[in-house]
Amino acid sequence: MNDDFDVTVLHSLRVTDLPPSAVDLARAARTGRRRLRLRYTAVAGVVAALILLSTVAAAVVVPRLGGTPAVPLPVPSSTVAPPLGGCVMGPETKPWMSHVPWMVNDDSWRVAVYLDNVDAVRWIDGKSELIRRVPSGFMVADASRSGDFAGVDNRNKQAWVYHGGRFNRLTLPVDGVVTVRDMNDRGDVVGVVGATVVVWPAGHPGRPRVLTAPDAGGSAAVGIAADGTVVGNVSGGTPFLWHPDGTGEPLPTPAGVAGGAVGALVGDWATGPGVRWNIRTGRADVVTGVAGTGTPDLYGRVYGQSTGPGAPPVAWVNGRIEAIPEPSGEHAFVLFVRSDGRALSGSRSNGVLEWTCGG
Repeated sequence: MNDDFDVTVLHSLRVTDLPPSAVDLARAARTGRRRLRLRYTAVAGVVAALILLSTVAAAVVVPRLGGTPAVPLPVPSSTVAPPLGGCVMGPETKPWMSHVPWMVNDDSWRVAVYLDNVDAVRWIDGKSELIRRVPSGFMVADASRSGDFAGVDNRNKQAWVYHGGRFNRLTLPVDGVVTVRDMNDRGDVVGVVGATVVVWPAGHPGRPRVLTAPDAGGSAAVGIAADGTVVGNVSGGTPFLWHPDGTGEPLPTPAGVAGGAVGALVGDWATGPGVRWNIRTGRADVVTGVAGTGTPDLYGRVYGQSTGPGAPPVAWVNGRIEAIPEPSGEHAFVLFVRSDGRALSGSRSNGVLEWTCGG
């Protein structure tokens, strides 16, 4: 997203009052990871409290933007991450971030989408538009950098992708409850129908592709990479990778890591409790000092809450833990990580908080 967004635009927003909502941080932490956004992964062992946030639904009605091409994200050439460079706290400047847990954003924060009563509001590069005629009961689940977004109905019986200025129904190849888990930048959607992982190729919502599991125990997707590689888990919580051609194999679990089910994917990096995988090289690294799954960035740095006393926010960088500052006398939680790691967003005891990293 555009980090130079002019907050004075708030003065022209149309405001619709909603009742105050208790934000479930476990769900919100997964929101920041791409995405429930209907797929929240808890920060294990860290958060048991609820933080009350007053949520205001707001939208500027502007000419329809339509999906706009996104410049490809740079692919790091090294598996050694650059230093984080320190993080500085600042006030939250992105109005869409106040709509947790109903808001989703893409990894780069270029696009954000949330529901405003029966309509959807989409932000692209800091400009908003109101999208009407949202399917009944629609719940947005994820967005791509091109401006497309996908979701399901409130009974998890139907799913849609918003593309080309309209909602397109996703064909379900089998019966069962449907969830949308992730979208990549070209618009491929991955989800789960019943206990089956399904990919809907970009621009072809009526041509679902079923990814087979190694046994009959069922499977679940977590994320889809830029080239169509899918990561998720199969029966027993075994981390698994499906290649773009549909073939697949288990992801390795490092010695000393118990479980390690995949919980997040950004770029070439997937994370689970105590482990980080590079899906290109197949390498698995033990991650210590970060509770739960954590959230990776494009460089393989992992963000979350410390496993130490007080569980402050931290980043794991090349095997070392780097502190992320908290407000004096308050506790803070990292919920959203921009894909380049230069911006973070989260919560504090009396609202939301933003960090700028990298100096």
